[in-house]
Amino acid sequence: AERLGVGGAAMTARGAFWLAVHTRLEFFDRAEMMHALSVSTWPVRCAPEDLRMYRCYRIESEEKTLAEGKTEWMVLNTGTGRLLRARDAGFPTDMDYRDEIVCAAPFSRLANDFTDEDLAFSRTVRSSYIDYGAHMNNVAYVRTMLDTFTSEQLCALPIRSFEIRYGEPCYEGETIAVYRKETEQGYGFAIRKPSGKLAASAILAISEK
Repeated sequence: AERLGVGGAAMTARGAFWLAVHTRLEFFDRAEMMHALSVSTWPVRCAPEDLRMYRCYRIESEEKTLAEGKTEWMVLNTGTGRLLRARDAGFPTDMDYRDEIVCAAPFSRLANDFTDEDLAFSRTVRSSYIDYGAHMNNVAYVRTMLDTFTSEQLCALPIRSFEIRYGEPCYEGETIAVYRKETEQGYGFAIRKPSGKLAASAILAISEK
């Protein structure tokens, strides 16, 4: 991304910032301790007027595919607070795109019908959760949701996929409410800000359901 001029440093220099909007990961096998992993990533073809851009991922070990993923991204102009189209975000127009797309199905519509009975815990956003955009990092939301399980429970879960959509950003010092409930697919999650606005929602699907 840096070589193409759309990495974090290059975007910051132009007053722009990548926003992760929606991510899905599909799991086929577990990565084992001490096994070497090969990770590949590539952008999906986009038009100059597109506001939404996509990137695919694959994780392999010994030529065996362990997981595949796709993330939807948008670019924010940090000066105006407006979203930028691909042509204005500095995305290369002459990219030699790879046509392969993984997780090709449309992203899910994630529920926000959580009640007080689904509240797992509340937590204060700490400095270690914050990224260089000065808000809670997208991976920190995932870790916070998974903290609703014990390590023993996580090890036993036959995870098939995990999908998360991001809403309002969270900031250091805020106390966020973390919700979890069982669904037909597995488990649903939500994180809400002190105002009650949705910060993130997710689905963890397991093979047994």
